[in-house]
Amino acid sequence: MVKTFTIPSVIEANGLDLAGVSSNLIDGLKLFHEDSLPYIIGDLAIREGVSPHKTINSSPTDKDYKLLAHAAMLIAAKTVEGSLCVTTGFPFFNYQIFRQKAYEFFQDNHHIRYDASPFSNTSLAEQNISVVKAMVIPELQGCNLAIRKSDRAEEGAFFLVSLGYGTFEAALSMPSGIVQRTAVSGSGVRYAVQSAIRELLRTYNIGLNAEHMFDQGFRTGKIVLNRDVLNIEDLRKKHLTIYFNEVISPLLAKTFSDKDYLSCSKLILVGGGALYEDLEALFKKEFDGVLEVQVQPEPSLCASKGYAIHSKINSEGINANPVGLDIGNATTVLSLYKDQKEGDNPFS
Repeated sequence: MVKTFTIPSVIEANGLDLAGVSSNLIDGLKLFHEDSLPYIIGDLAIREGVSPHKTINSSPTDKDYKLLAHAAMLIAAKTVEGSLCVTTGFPFFNYQIFRQKAYEFFQDNHHIRYDASPFSNTSLAEQNISVVKAMVIPELQGCNLAIRKSDRAEEGAFFLVSLGYGTFEAALSMPSGIVQRTAVSGSGVRYAVQSAIRELLRTYNIGLNAEHMFDQGFRTGKIVLNRDVLNIEDLRKKHLTIYFNEVISPLLAKTFSDKDYLSCSKLILVGGGALYEDLEALFKKEFDGVLEVQVQPEPSLCASKGYAIHSKINSEGINANPVGLDIGNATTVLSLYKDQKEGDNPFS
């Protein structure tokens, strides 16, 4: 069984007293980074921050990456007892660059200092976390594992498309694994978000909040500008269509050959962008009569769940809790894997 936790991937330095503003750790994350001021993270940063942010496709050596990783590991340590076996990953385009750096960061004994006052009666607290085994794999490999090892496991070949905020990726998945020849990366849904922001700025000639705030409105279909609620569903559809036609469709056309289409008849969408019905409709129109297009259940959790499964497979004989950690550009997802016995709730 895999249990997941999600955190908006944003941070902001904040030394203010925020005692009693949250009801639990996940909603009240406030961590120290080395010897600097404390940083509010995730939902707390969205509620209490002025301009929370995160670098797109950040490096494991970057402050935001480390803070989000430590926040997720702190949640893991408060949920299960003992050491951790962690798997994380990156898109193909920066996997080789960040792989070793991520391994060196995670494979360590972590000492985390945090301010517990947002959600408890205590203030400064500390947590020691031992990662006895760390692994780094391509993000699509994690998604592929989640699909093939899920309750509705896919056994045959299929095209796998990940629609992330920072990166779009696709590849042909065979029962033996991802076909590297077919792997392709391009701009993520952020392409459409930024394009929509530019149009709004031209139309309304006003400033907007941080990009992640607009991304939230982009997902819900409405934003608030000058205290007016503005419906942006048509704007969203317009720019998602431009994104599909200018980025996704050309890349897929250049990457997948006719022989690839002969080997399978299904395309599976994962990632946060798969939740946009407009994008799903564009895929179905593009491949009508050629491929069956389907969205994986809980597509934004797919990579993290796959990482947790990978940790489980590779932690036999190790006294450690299998963990999957997807530090995404929009959302960070923590997945904890625990064997489930009949009648047992592994997370009670």
